Amino acid sequence: MTMLVARAQLNFVTDLVARFERYDSMMRPVAEYQSQYIAIIALLRSIGHVFDKVDCADDQRRSWSAAKWREWKQAPIFRDFIEPARNVLLKEFQGGLQLRNNAFDTIAVVADPGVPDGVSHVAAFNSVKLRDAEGRPILPKIREALTFWDRCLKEAEAHLPEATA
Repeated sequence: MTMLVARAQLNFVTDLVARFERYDSMMRPVAEYQSQYIAIIALLRSIGHVFDKVDCADDQRRSWSAAKWREWKQAPIFRDFIEPARNVLLKEFQGGLQLRNNAFDTIAVVADPGVPDGVSHVAAFNSVKLRDAEGRPILPKIREALTFWDRCLKEAEAHLPEATA
């Protein structure tokens, strides 16, 4: 069986998360960390879209996919984290990494002629300290979401017929 496109995407997101988790004491623009986080959350949700719209585009796969999607959407990690985190970030533009988050060491303001307002906020970042608005650690939820998608895609890889052209 050829690799599911959603599997390739999950592998990509897993690599992004590994880079995001790596502590780096070098001060970098806060916007870099924010964009990494937003990308991870958005891509975690889009794995399901890619699976549904790309990997299950033919009729044989579509019926299996439709039944599994109803089941997968009810999983607590999907219902309570993947879907709402994406909605808050992309549909409401709330919940990004805030400057007051403990994951950031001391924030510095530096001149940066490459950005519109001429200054950047820079900091070292420790993703282990990253918390959501309620104070709960975020990395365990991200790891749980990766495990969830891996399990879903393994199930699909075991049951889906080869795609028809």
